[in-house]
Amino acid sequence: MLKLDSFVFNHFSENTYVLWDEASHECVIVDPGCVTSSEEGILFGFIDSHRLKPLMIVNTHGHVDHVIGNNAVKRRYGISVAAHPDTHHDFTQSKRQAVWLGFQPVGDIDLPDVDLKDNEEIQIGDNVLEVICTPGHARGSISLFARAEGWVLTGDALFCRSIGRTDLPGGDFAELRESIRTRLFTLPDDTEVFSGHGESTTIGEEKDFNPFVAV
Repeated sequence: MLKLDSFVFNHFSENTYVLWDEASHECVIVDPGCVTSSEEGILFGFIDSHRLKPLMIVNTHGHVDHVIGNNAVKRRYGISVAAHPDTHHDFTQSKRQAVWLGFQPVGDIDLPDVDLKDNEEIQIGDNVLEVICTPGHARGSISLFARAEGWVLTGDALFCRSIGRTDLPGGDFAELRESIRTRLFTLPDDTEVFSGHGESTTIGEEKDFNPFVAV
C-alpha cells in the first residue's frame, strides 16, 4: 500500500509530500520546498528514520517554492529529478523568481533529469502513480493520481475552494479551467485531493462548491 506524508515548508506554506511503499520502503519526494537547514532536517529525518529508499524527486511544476529544495535532496540521496519537459523554462528562471517572491538568494536549480509525459506511470514498490497533465497555472503542470488509494496530488492546479493563480508567466485561466474540468473532474467524486498549498478536499466537493470551476 502507498502511504502519504506531508510537510509544510517555506514562507509560502508549500506542501511537500513523501509517497512511500510500506513493503519495499521505496519512496518518491514530491515538490521539496525546504529552504533552511532546519526544514531540510525535518524532511531528511523523516526519510532516514523510516529507513525509506528514495527513488526520485517529482515536481508538479517549476515554480521556485516547489523546487527550491531539489538540489539538497538530490545531493543527499543521489537521485534524479523528474518533471514535464515544459517546466524547464521556469527552472531556468528560479533565481529571478526567488528574488521576486522574497526568498533568500538561491543558486541555480538543476534542470530535471527525467521527462514525464501525460499518462506515464511511476512505480513505487508495487504501487502506481499516474501522471495527468494539468497545465494552466504554469507550463508543464502535472497531477499525480494514485488510483488504488483514491487520492490525487494536484500541485497548484486545484485547491480547496480555489485554483492556482494564472497571472504568472505561462499561466492561462481558460487552460487551467479546462484542465480541471476535463482531467481532474473526471476522477471519482470521492477522490481525495492533496494540493500544493492548504488543506485537502475531494473532487466531489470541488465540483459542487469551487466557485472558479463549479460545474
